[in-house]
Amino acid sequence: MKKADATHSAEVLDALLGGMGASLPGTRPDLADEATVFGAHLSPLLTRLPEATPPDGLFDAIEAELDAVDDAPFQSVRAEEGVWEQRSDKVWKKVLAQETGSGRTMYLLRCLPGASIKPHIHERAEHLFILEGELWIDGKLYSAGDAQVAMPGSVHPEITMPAGCLVLVSA
Repeated sequence: MKKADATHSAEVLDALLGGMGASLPGTRPDLADEATVFGAHLSPLLTRLPEATPPDGLFDAIEAELDAVDDAPFQSVRAEEGVWEQRSDKVWKKVLAQETGSGRTMYLLRCLPGASIKPHIHERAEHLFILEGELWIDGKLYSAGDAQVAMPGSVHPEITMPAGCLVLVSA
């Protein structure tokens, strides 16, 4: 290990062991003295560690394992990720997140000009937020930035998108 790397490692170790004090959320000021003693014992060992380079693909493998965890407290989908599934002639759906316990789903609907969605009953509340374009529901125009909530048991009449739209849905 190079001297600069050892110095950096010692600084990181110091920070992890409480050297940043109570200003860092999650630190334990009551353990500062023990952390200092512990750090003093470990710091000399850092200079004796051999230089090591992680194997190719290690970080990708770790990231893949973390992404595969279903019960993670957060789910993320990047813009280029996910699959657009055709739902009807001019309507595509891309699922962004699903709660396994409640069955709630957050997804995008991409509707081409002239698309429509047939009347349907809502089993649970459905939240719509229009991101782009516009749509018509029951004679009312909804444009980018507008939102609507359909309560459980409500009937959505036919939804039409003469100009097309992109809608965020949580149901």
